[in-house]
Amino acid sequence: MIIETRGVRKRFGKLEAIEDLNLSVPEGSVFALIGPNGTGKTTTIRMLMNILQPDGGSIEVLGTPSRKLTYKNFRQIGYVSESQKLPEGLTIDQYFTYLRALYPGWDPALQRELCLQFELPAARKLKHLSHGMRMKALLVGALAFRPQLLVLDEPLSGLDTLVRDEVVSGLLQQAHETTVLISSHELTEIEHFITHVAFMQNGRLLLQEAIENLQRRFRHVTVTLSALKRMPEPCPDTWLLPELEGHRLRFVTSNFEDEQVLYREITRQFGAVKVDSEPLPLRTVANTLMQARKRANARGPSA
Repeated sequence: MIIETRGVRKRFGKLEAIEDLNLSVPEGSVFALIGPNGTGKTTTIRMLMNILQPDGGSIEVLGTPSRKLTYKNFRQIGYVSESQKLPEGLTIDQYFTYLRALYPGWDPALQRELCLQFELPAARKLKHLSHGMRMKALLVGALAFRPQLLVLDEPLSGLDTLVRDEVVSGLLQQAHETTVLISSHELTEIEHFITHVAFMQNGRLLLQEAIENLQRRFRHVTVTLSALKRMPEPCPDTWLLPELEGHRLRFVTSNFEDEQVLYREITRQFGAVKVDSEPLPLRTVANTLMQARKRANARGPSA
């Protein structure tokens, strides 16, 4: 694993920001860390980069404990954050000249290629760049030395559609050469190129798996019933957000295997006439998980 955490905890005062985090990022993956605002994604990334230190547990990045990462390790890690500061008095070209001296693996040809693709004006000072241009400059600076690991903390936040597409396109060109960890709210934009996903909520990791497996097992199910029925109590744990309206039962299943198996299961309980299922986009899966957790918390531990 390129990144491995075990039992990681982080507290800010009375707030337990991260609880028992066990994260595994495979080598060669494009791994998305997703979840609502304030759920601990940025805190996690900052601990991985040794910007913050955990209060408990262990973290390894590139096979090295995060607290022992050295300059030599960081020459293999590209890092981009939406809140990252730049030496604003430098021009874009001066900024890349400065970075080139720090990274032995810097590829001038790749730098020129990316700058041309992103239409970065070499003579413009960093302080005069728009937010989109700043993110492009940061991405070029993180890609041009061909890192073994690229860590992106909300790189698409606040960008307009065209700039997001350009940033994603530039990232895709290099993703085959490196392992990528990306946190993002722009789930529609990243879903088509990520290989793995982890979902965090309230400082806890709810799931992590290959995106293909997630897309296979989460389905929206609509059941046409033979007669008016009552909702089973309790519903199966794998039925998320179940709703019963007349002859229609709707829910999201988190363990879909086969529509015929699902039909037989529901028919035994309800007398189903018809069962339809359809796959869900990543954004809908994330929203479903958030809503289901909120509903479970509202019911309380005795529910």
